Amino acid sequence: MNERPIRHILCAVRGGPESRQTVSRAIELAVEDKARLTFVHVMDAEFLGHATIGPLSVVYRELQEMGKFAMLILADRARRRGVEHVDYMVREGNVRRQLRLAAVETKAELMVLGRPIRSPGSNIFKPQEMETFARALAEEGGLQVLLVPGDCERGWRC
Repeated sequence: MNERPIRHILCAVRGGPESRQTVSRAIELAVEDKARLTFVHVMDAEFLGHATIGPLSVVYRELQEMGKFAMLILADRARRRGVEHVDYMVREGNVRRQLRLAAVETKAELMVLGRPIRSPGSNIFKPQEMETFARALAEEGGLQVLLVPGDCERGWRC
């Protein structure tokens, strides 16, 4: 593990209850290291390209607002737990691409990602793809990547 100080943590948030552990871990690390914390939520609106009904754009706008509201709640939660500098971004587009861009643009030293779980819905990442994506993201973004759950046994303070 690279021991350089962590000044900025980026936490990718899917948005459902499965994100709780990921968010909690990012907040804990930000408090411990007195680091800036940025939550990022990416909305992939690929389904709109297949839409034949106008009201889907209304639904999408509502999803955008819900995403922003969820990020405001997480930012407030982080502040209440002691994170001094916290912000968020809601991005649109391909999830993999947007996470890469967020990593590069923020110059964060660490990105906290949740591992895909088995759920009734589909996941952007298959479990075996996550490790490969995390390695590529670390290399391209010049940052460390923590996968939650699972990286505790690799030397992280879990």
